[in-house]
Amino acid sequence: MKTFSFLLPALLLTTSACKKEQTELEKLPDATQTGTGSAGFLLDGVAWLPEASNLSTGSPSSASWQRTVAGRSLRVSSSRYIDRTTLQIFLPHIKQGGVFQLNQSANPPSGFSNPSYSMFIMSKSLTVPRIFLTGPTATGTVTVTRFDTVARVVSGTFELTVQEETSPETHRLTDGRFDLTF
Repeated sequence: MKTFSFLLPALLLTTSACKKEQTELEKLPDATQTGTGSAGFLLDGVAWLPEASNLSTGSPSSASWQRTVAGRSLRVSSSRYIDRTTLQIFLPHIKQGGVFQLNQSANPPSGFSNPSYSMFIMSKSLTVPRIFLTGPTATGTVTVTRFDTVARVVSGTFELTVQEETSPETHRLTDGRFDLTF
């Protein structure tokens, strides 16, 4: 009996000491397709998850499917209040899921006349925000795995390189995923 009373605490101590720390990839939400409201990606290898401010009542991730002159366009957006960063993915004329190449020049102020593109915005301070875009020299791929206009669910994955508008600085957004309602 004395041996058992010694082994039990030792066993409990050993199992509690073996708690494995999550990898950056394991910190991301699962790539689901049910409209869970989740999103995330690795920003240069570090997990980036959307986060609302303490004062916000809305979700930090959203999707909208809007009617435009040329058809319907999808915009997926995720923001993180803590470091004031935002990712936007714009897919014009989307009618169904599929693979979308983000490899053309875009001019976000021109609105819905743009090709498919992604924009990553960093506005940590009160200075002018830094804008990073996909384009001919910083390409990306978005795979829409579910585009359900009845259930109003859009899900997908992405891999992007974005380049700052005013410098050669780039960032890699890998293992990206989103599962949102619109």
